[in-house]
Amino acid sequence: MANLKITLTDAAGADLNDHVTIDLFSQQSSNHYQLNQFLRREIVIKQIDLAGGPVYRVMVTPANHQIIQFFTMLNESSTVEYTAPVPVDPGKVVTINGPSFGALASQAQGMMTDAQVPRFNDGVGGFLKGPGLYTALDKYPLLKACFLNIVAKSAATFLQDKTCLDYYRGLLRIEQDRLFIRVSAALVEETANSRSFHPVSDTAHEPLPGYQKVSSYKTFDQYGNLQLTFQRKGSTGDDYLADVDIDDAQGVEHLFQVLRNSVAGPTNPYNIREILLQQEIRVDPHYEFVFAAAAAA
Repeated sequence: MANLKITLTDAAGADLNDHVTIDLFSQQSSNHYQLNQFLRREIVIKQIDLAGGPVYRVMVTPANHQIIQFFTMLNESSTVEYTAPVPVDPGKVVTINGPSFGALASQAQGMMTDAQVPRFNDGVGGFLKGPGLYTALDKYPLLKACFLNIVAKSAATFLQDKTCLDYYRGLLRIEQDRLFIRVSAALVEETANSRSFHPVSDTAHEPLPGYQKVSSYKTFDQYGNLQLTFQRKGSTGDDYLADVDIDDAQGVEHLFQVLRNSVAGPTNPYNIREILLQQEIRVDPHYEFVFAAAAAA
């Protein structure tokens, strides 16, 4: 007989705090074990029969996180340990808890204060700005998550003596997978000459009306790349904007042992958060997920 100790965390390394179904399938016999329980962080499965062989496939099915699986070789009369982070299931997220407007970086506050986003108007011919715009995003958690992801990744991406975030001005458009931000020619030049970026194709990016694409650059991260696609109004002048997005590049599949990633459509910012938290240089967007029947995790 053998024991298996499983330690599961969320992408940030905190307790998983989820109800899970754990299945153990022997790879040499018909032995099958199943447990259903709320798991905070650790569980020890005891008295696993090795008469049919020591190799088991383990599948963990959480309520609010993605399904993961792994193979393990158990040892007679001993406990084998396995530890893994488990990414969130975006479809189970009801909303997010993020920082207050006053807790945002000053540059992020400035992006909101100088915003001109047609989707968010004040009802009297103007635009929602500052705390009003930030509060309005509470109804659109995917948009808010995208904003916080890009702010965090941009603050962690250095050019020379400044970060990308230092060059951002007012928001012009907010989508769940990208932001359009007013910038100056200085950011275009700094990015072109930075060792943090390399030039890439801009064919997948459509310019805003009145603007023309100029260039596009991406960081060298294996997953969770920051991409800046620059656009300019007219052939001269300093009216630039940056189409800013973070590429998942199947990062969830590669960084976590998920059985399958079923999210389709535009890049989901909740997946981006999980990827950023697993990068070699960890980036924390500083928000938590809220699920239908559980507290923040």
